[in-house]
Amino acid sequence: MVVGTAGHIDHGKSLLVKSLTGTDPDRLKEEKERGITIDLGFASLGLPDGTLIGFIDVPGHERFVRNMLAGVGGIDLALLVVAADESIKPQTREHFDICRLLRIPQGIVALTKADLVEPDILDLVRLELREFLAGSFMEEAPLVAVSAKTGAGLENLKGALADAAGRVPARPSGTVLRLPVDRSFSVRGFGTVVTGTLISGHIATGEDVEILPAGLRARVRGLEVFGNSCAEALAGQRIAVNLQGVEAPSVVRGDILASPGNLATTRLLDVRLELLSGEEGLEHLAWVRFHHQASEVMGRVRLAGKDRVHPGESGLAQIRLSRPVVALPGDRFILRRPSPPATLGGGVILDNLPRKMRPAELSQIRRRLEVLGSDDPSTRLRELIRGAARGGMDHPGLRARTGLDLPALRAALEPSLSSGEILQVPGEHPRYLDGAFFRSLMDEVVGVLRDFHRANPLQMGLSKEEVRSRFFRREPGEVFRHFLEEAAREKKLRVEKDLVALHEHRVSLDGADAGVSAQIEGAYKVAGLNPPELEELAATLTLPRKKVDEIFFLLLKRGSLVKINEGRVFHAAALEALKQKMWDYRRTSETIDIATFKDLSGTSRKNAIPLLEHLDALRVTRRSGNHRLILPPPSARASGV
Repeated sequence: MVVGTAGHIDHGKSLLVKSLTGTDPDRLKEEKERGITIDLGFASLGLPDGTLIGFIDVPGHERFVRNMLAGVGGIDLALLVVAADESIKPQTREHFDICRLLRIPQGIVALTKADLVEPDILDLVRLELREFLAGSFMEEAPLVAVSAKTGAGLENLKGALADAAGRVPARPSGTVLRLPVDRSFSVRGFGTVVTGTLISGHIATGEDVEILPAGLRARVRGLEVFGNSCAEALAGQRIAVNLQGVEAPSVVRGDILASPGNLATTRLLDVRLELLSGEEGLEHLAWVRFHHQASEVMGRVRLAGKDRVHPGESGLAQIRLSRPVVALPGDRFILRRPSPPATLGGGVILDNLPRKMRPAELSQIRRRLEVLGSDDPSTRLRELIRGAARGGMDHPGLRARTGLDLPALRAALEPSLSSGEILQVPGEHPRYLDGAFFRSLMDEVVGVLRDFHRANPLQMGLSKEEVRSRFFRREPGEVFRHFLEEAAREKKLRVEKDLVALHEHRVSLDGADAGVSAQIEGAYKVAGLNPPELEELAATLTLPRKKVDEIFFLLLKRGSLVKINEGRVFHAAALEALKQKMWDYRRTSETIDIATFKDLSGTSRKNAIPLLEHLDALRVTRRSGNHRLILPPPSARASGV
């Protein structure tokens, strides 16, 4: 269990931790000289039943609340320290509000300096505290009177801590590694060491880690959990990590240790705000200090459809940060006024990689954020995928938006996959699409093709490239391929070579069209390897030129006519006959020059060069200087001849 102290300055937090653990958490020279805690301090306590408790001791002075906030992000229990001779003071209230806003699951109240007051005064302070804590997460928290000076009540406090440790909920499984750094320093002979509370995932020696937001890489050389060396650490433990490959000054408080490539940085967050009743409200576009885990960043709050959120109210907003952070949906945060400093409230992150909030989309944004605020991971994943539109999202993208590892993602996606609400695109990184959007898009493409066929009855369809550029220009190629495969499987579209058509569409020629088609094809077939020019042929036909062009291109698409290099067009039968002639000639000679080829084919030099290049492309011939080597026919190659 990780315990964080909270309370007013000089109420005895550090002395209490020292009395419990034997370790003075005040480690700085200035702290010892001035007798106040300035920065975070750490200590640990082993209980008789084997329970290990890590203490994070925080400053009580109002000037150091920012340091206090760096230590309370990952704690399991708040130890609210109240001096019996002073009772509730300003930082008691502020620290308690911070713990409540961060949703610390449980707490204990330590009534310190109990030896300095009479029993009736102690009872009065207890009543004040019960009234103060009423309706909060600490409403029924144990109130333990102690004296760090005499040792009175310390065993009772240890017993209360042991009872609380048994109620600490397990950290969620199926989440990726996240270690917020609260200290970074160098140890002679070891190098860089960072400390923090492992809030999710696990970490082991020998693993590579990424230090965000800078994106630095390092390797875990060694680990300590509560001061003991170990090979692996789990979520919820207070750990020190010896890093190889990075200098201590390069890692600062607020950085996040993560597995490489698992998490993303962001400067934009969609959130639900919760303001404190006793403070001022929050104006639209106000500047705030944003505290998240161990980091502190300036940010500007854009309220969703409001000019102001009043004290004690909640609301949706988007926060634009001055520098990147690493955050995940469900994370809690605190907002403080920059000047004069004061805690305004806090909230929960709903989307860590949102689009910029636009006033025209507010109603949609509100609906989306309400869904993203669900406790059900399947519901949140469906909404994220729906918001990704036709491009969908792959595993790395979903992991960066949720913090779930691969097995947890698959389990959360399964209900939606089974119901058809989400569709899966196979691939190295499977991609997931919104089922309703996908079906709507298919209907849209079908409608466009229906209009195209109606306007162009003699064309076989639109090119794949045109369909892709109109509907899938920015999407990964596997999404477009999957779309065509599904449309063909459902018999809505037909894909032939590079063309896309309605499944039922067939080009049929009748009357004058059929006659002209036969004339064009016949002219090219009779001409053989000396084909006519289309312009000359069109002048002899009865149909308009546009119609002649449509029929001509239809013959090309059907393969009756074939276009080769330099735009020359021949009848397919003539080209097949030419290939056979070449293989027949090979019995006489395995090479052929241009002059011989002209005589063999009966064509002009204008056609000879494009025809030879066409044969090269088909691997009938291969150029060798001024000659062509005639390759064996495919059947002979297969048999090894």
